[in-house]
Amino acid sequence: MDEMLNSVDILFDINNRYVLIVKRLNDPFKNYYALPGGKQEHFETLNSAVIRMIKAKIGLAVTQEIKQGKTIFTFPQLQTQSTLHQVRTYDSGSDPRGGNTTVFAIQIHADRKKILRNLKVSGISNPQIIDRASLPQLAFEHNQFIEDYYRNQHLYTDSESTYDSGVYEKPSVTVDIILFTIINDSLRVLLIKRKSWPFQDSWAIPGGFVGMDETLEHAAKRELSEETGLAEVYLEQLYSFGDPGRDPRTRVITVTYFALVSSNDLKPFAASDAAEIEWFDIKKLPELAFDHKNILEYAVERIRNKIEYSNIAFQLLPKKFTFTQLQQVYEIILGKRLDKRNFRKKVKEVGLLESIKEMKMDGAHRPAQLYTFKGSEETILKAAKFDRT
Repeated sequence: MDEMLNSVDILFDINNRYVLIVKRLNDPFKNYYALPGGKQEHFETLNSAVIRMIKAKIGLAVTQEIKQGKTIFTFPQLQTQSTLHQVRTYDSGSDPRGGNTTVFAIQIHADRKKILRNLKVSGISNPQIIDRASLPQLAFEHNQFIEDYYRNQHLYTDSESTYDSGVYEKPSVTVDIILFTIINDSLRVLLIKRKSWPFQDSWAIPGGFVGMDETLEHAAKRELSEETGLAEVYLEQLYSFGDPGRDPRTRVITVTYFALVSSNDLKPFAASDAAEIEWFDIKKLPELAFDHKNILEYAVERIRNKIEYSNIAFQLLPKKFTFTQLQQVYEIILGKRLDKRNFRKKVKEVGLLESIKEMKMDGAHRPAQLYTFKGSEETILKAAKFDRT
């Protein structure tokens, strides 16, 4: 009687989600799908058997080296490496040939189509890479082997030698720049008319895609310059918007920036990426591209909140201004009238302003005191709430 031989089964754990299975051409379990593997020869170690099976059964080139006690497999066709993990040894179970089966896991970061293109199977057929949550009934106890591995081992790790960025989907990143100003006593936002698909001829917030070698802030300033001709604008990051369906081209996440600017200081024009450019009253907006209506609503609410705890209003005022000018800016942004005495009291209480030795003539009225802002842009107004609705 022949001596019983042990077997090896190879669980290719692909991207921590998919498993390579093949169809058996011989009994037992002929025409069933199973993990690739086979019987260990008398003259070889288990590791050697794994290498032979990979080369002979599925046709992948593989080399082995030992690093710090770990077995590293290199797959030149896939341009990746993997650490070989011995999962556990099972008894013969439903295999009528007897012997024990040792399961090995090989964790591969690679594109599934690339793996399948490089397989040249022998003695088996129809290799498939299947989501482990959707596996069919496999031969022997292979479903149990896979379940045990993912439940108990979960050895999947990235390293410098095994990491492959190509296996992960890559959403695009854009920046959108929201510029607010005050013109004719109304809060306005700068919009551009798009030149091309998608949303050709629709109005939109200026913006564009982030380059691989630039920071978000640099991309925002570049796009602002390319679409409006504006430069040297202080931009503050607002929020990130990433609903999966917000852009018909692909999965796009946008990081938005905003600024309050004086319309007297800046003269935007439609540059290379915009057909037209215009300041729109936020209460009379046209139909907007993408999800820019939602983005603008968020931005308006943000500056209404921010004006109550910082001195961002200084960006809309001359360096020297009167209390009346300051109150007008607050009223326009908050969208409501403010009690003059209450406003003046609250602003003075928090020490936001500094009076200067200058006055401004205002028609037939007596001269008005001029002020400047104290401190930096982020001066805190603490309790200065203006009871807006």
